[in-house]
Amino acid sequence: MKKNIRFLLFFLIIGLFLSWPIHNLYSKLDQPIEEKQLAALDQIAHELLSYAKKGDLEGAQQRIMELADRFPNQHLPVPIRIESLNAVTQSILAAKKSFASTNVSEQQLLWHATQVRVAIDALTHMNQPMWRSYYPSLANQVQNLQQSAVERNFFQFREQFDENYRLFLAIKPAMSIQLPEEQMSSLANAYDVIYKEMRNTKMDWQVVREALRDLNGSMQVAFVGAEESTFARLMMRPDSPMVMLLSVAIALLIALSYAAWKKYDGEIRSA
Repeated sequence: MKKNIRFLLFFLIIGLFLSWPIHNLYSKLDQPIEEKQLAALDQIAHELLSYAKKGDLEGAQQRIMELADRFPNQHLPVPIRIESLNAVTQSILAAKKSFASTNVSEQQLLWHATQVRVAIDALTHMNQPMWRSYYPSLANQVQNLQQSAVERNFFQFREQFDENYRLFLAIKPAMSIQLPEEQMSSLANAYDVIYKEMRNTKMDWQVVREALRDLNGSMQVAFVGAEESTFARLMMRPDSPMVMLLSVAIALLIALSYAAWKKYDGEIRSA
């Protein structure tokens, strides 16, 4: 009896570990043609950024040319706002133009490659997109801006603002794909207020500090607020791997419970 239980437990545990790769294989085989094509574009965007980081401008240029040719004919598996689609398209065209130019710095090329990579990723990874990983950097930059605003250090504030706004622009197309329009507008409005104050002859630091508080709050909602329901959304998906893992776990518990009951019943009968 104990030997049978051990064998049963062994095979059920093996099934539990195999459920994830089996699910991945099934998902790829059952993947619609549009998603397969989009996954191919995601791979090209990944290679684009990799080549740009390594300084292989020829390889990066080939990848951005391929993206520019294929993306306009891509049918998206999920609907997105026309503004978001235009933002992704413009990011690809801007990167293509930059990589074709001879007087653009490698840092600028890397920025364009990052913008395209993160935008394409947002189309293919709805639950854990790359743009969310930039939140610690953005949050830290906003804290530095708030400190500079308290100290009223204009030159330091302007340098930090340019850095922060540049990072925001890099991930903005990707964010617009997955965030509601009102959240994007809230972020853009906060940046507009700060930028207008910086252009004035004399900055109103109180207005700037209030805009920074609004910006910080909007970022927390955009980056952190949606994470609360990520697990729930994953569980609700019909192709969720969690469903398979949970099914195997339940089967394991039922089998062990049945084996324990049989053992108990046998001991009662032999007593």
